[in-house]
Amino acid sequence: MIPNTISKRVLTMGVDYHNPKGGIAQVLYAYSQIFETFRFIPTTNSKNFFSRQMTGIIAALKLLSLLLRKEIKIVHIHCASGKSFYRKSLYIFICQFFNVKILCHMHSGHFVRFIHKCPNFIRKTLLRCDSIIVLGHSWKNFYQNIGCQHIDIIDNIILPPQKIGEKKDDGLMHLIFLGSLTQPKGIYDLLQALGEYKSYLLGKIKLHIGGLGDLQTFQQEIDRLKIHEMVEYHGFVSDEAKNRLFTIGDIYILPSYFEGMPISILEAMSYGMPIIASRTGGIPEIVIPGKTGQLITAGHIEEIAESILWFLDHPEEKKEMAHIAQENSQKYLPQNIEKELTELYSRYL
Repeated sequence: MIPNTISKRVLTMGVDYHNPKGGIAQVLYAYSQIFETFRFIPTTNSKNFFSRQMTGIIAALKLLSLLLRKEIKIVHIHCASGKSFYRKSLYIFICQFFNVKILCHMHSGHFVRFIHKCPNFIRKTLLRCDSIIVLGHSWKNFYQNIGCQHIDIIDNIILPPQKIGEKKDDGLMHLIFLGSLTQPKGIYDLLQALGEYKSYLLGKIKLHIGGLGDLQTFQQEIDRLKIHEMVEYHGFVSDEAKNRLFTIGDIYILPSYFEGMPISILEAMSYGMPIIASRTGGIPEIVIPGKTGQLITAGHIEEIAESILWFLDHPEEKKEMAHIAQENSQKYLPQNIEKELTELYSRYL
């Protein structure tokens, strides 16, 4: 636990983590478990438009109240790109006015594109912060290149695996994909790979998909490719359902175009799954080719299919990778992230 001598002086701000949906909410929920006192203000939620706007306004008022009472020394703001960043820029300005330490924790893989939308405003906002917290060395280089000088690396956090059930003994290799049903997540590239290599994969694999999106387009693509026998759609996946999928899974696959450091990959590794993922964001720092999985180029159908086929043809190597992946995931468990955060906060108090 991060003790009260530190935790009572730290305020965390970000998306409402109760009934968490999305990577940042999962991180915040895990954080709430390692602070002796977790002082938190939600800045948005997953409800309707009016509720989200009111949550943002109330967050600003609560922040002002705490700062006026001089109870807080550090404000740790968890931020994505787009509207999230513009909302957080207001809180950053308020914190600077009250001369408290501002730690801006950047989670979004889309920031590479977002920076070009309003570069001067974004840079000035980031430079108001005492530290930009990033998810790996590649992101540290990115933020250094846009002018940020004070950058800290804090690994993403995952909770210990909670296995439910047993692996299936049906002779199939079970692949797991969790994410939105959108092109940037690479789901349609993955479906295309299954369709083009159907003659090699049919009867050998089952792809389990969890996530929300345009279900009509998604189903039409499955119909067009005639891959119904290889695909099972699970809809929105609760924590319990996710644990079940991770328990039966053999390979986790995420051929997305933009990522920070995906929580889902770290969780899959903790369940002993090798990874197939694209070379984007912080992924190459956690997926080591030949050790914990295979890296592919986003948008390259052939590479996706060949990686799946490689695992089918190399069952012993797959077992060894599963073991290494599970070992490597230990550094992201709460007790290790707690140490990183304690050291970080101590430097800024």
